[in-house]
Amino acid sequence: MRLLFSALAALLLSQPVLAAPELRLQPGSELPQGQQMRISLNPDGATGPFKATVAGKTIELFEKDGAYVAYLALPSDQKPGGYTLNILDAEGKSAVSQKIEVKPVARSSQNIRFYSPNLTPAQKKQLDAEEALVDIARSSRTEEQYWTEPFMLPVPQRISAVYGIRRFLNGKYNGYHGGVDFLTPMGFPIKATNAGRVTLARYFAPYNSNGNLVFLDHGHGITSVYLHLSKILVKEGQIVKKGEPVGLCGSTGRSTGPHLHWGLYVNGQNTDGLGWVKFSQSF
Repeated sequence: MRLLFSALAALLLSQPVLAAPELRLQPGSELPQGQQMRISLNPDGATGPFKATVAGKTIELFEKDGAYVAYLALPSDQKPGGYTLNILDAEGKSAVSQKIEVKPVARSSQNIRFYSPNLTPAQKKQLDAEEALVDIARSSRTEEQYWTEPFMLPVPQRISAVYGIRRFLNGKYNGYHGGVDFLTPMGFPIKATNAGRVTLARYFAPYNSNGNLVFLDHGHGITSVYLHLSKILVKEGQIVKKGEPVGLCGSTGRSTGPHLHWGLYVNGQNTDGLGWVKFSQSF
């Protein structure tokens, strides 16, 4: 019997030990509302492609230099508390998981007076078509990563409204502000915050709240938008460099004066662009 146990022990010791996938979160497991997280996975034998699930969201990881990466952002109004970040392998099985903590962020409020005109059925149809284009552009996911350096601000002017501010339109709550507003003068050049491909560059209807806009796909699920433009300087499909002008500041759409609304999206989720600029300096 002793010989049998010895033989079994020797057999077990001779078997290769499979390493578990290594999951790294940057900057850590705490995620303030509206901010971002970098997910990095060393598969160590697990089979991709991989997906990450958390708080009802599912995002695909991109393969990069033998590892897999993705960027995560949750809404400004995401309920604070603990969540499980789960990495699924090619078969949909859990490869590795980790607890994350969504931390609350204090937000201020803003009251806006703006009255939209009554629209005809034809105008409403046009508006729906334009909004469908925006939905596609903000959720663009390209395998190629166009950017190789940190992001920058699109203009140097003073900020008039930050991301996440609670907005009241004509006295009624209208959700939180999904971007950053800059008090930019009419006709001032708006610059691309990083290299990317122009996915949408359109002069929208006067009654569209976004006004004339440009969307850039920076790759790996990162997109940016520039709203209320007076003039568009790029074409759809064009590759632009960081700092290249994409349009001129205006006051089109839902706007009470010349300004730039700049929005940044991570896998289709609006996020704090100011936080992303700082965060992008760390990788």
